[in-house]
Amino acid sequence: MALSPVSTSFTAQPNGSAFGINAYGPDFIEVNGARFNSSLLVRSDVGPVELHGLSAESLQARHMEMLVQWGPEIVLVGTGSRQKFLSPAVMAPMLSQRIGVECMTLAAACRTFNLLASEGRKTAAFLLFDRLAAILPTADPALISSLHKD
Repeated sequence: MALSPVSTSFTAQPNGSAFGINAYGPDFIEVNGARFNSSLLVRSDVGPVELHGLSAESLQARHMEMLVQWGPEIVLVGTGSRQKFLSPAVMAPMLSQRIGVECMTLAAACRTFNLLASEGRKTAAFLLFDRLAAILPTADPALISSLHKD
């Protein structure tokens, strides 16, 4: 199942977090009015970080390790147009800390992120596009590590 060619927009959540996903389409994600055309890491309390070239296939345990310090309740992984499951080794840093990891399509991850963040849940989401893995270099996990500083 591919993302619809029609973009989807959301309305603001009254009890929302500092950051929310306003819209998404087959080649973009809009967070707080800013449009991005690359994979993202979004947290409910910190602005999005672009993860050029990161895909479900290139996501590694070291990317997850960077989020452990922040201590999210749940990490969503939007795997593009199709749901893909991560290997247990990739999820191990989160699971060892009893932090849930849920894999779903990119569209479902965008909707779920907004729902959980609007409930005040400490949520993070890797929002990954299909096409980037082949055309851009892999994202540096140092970008993610800078986010744990509050």
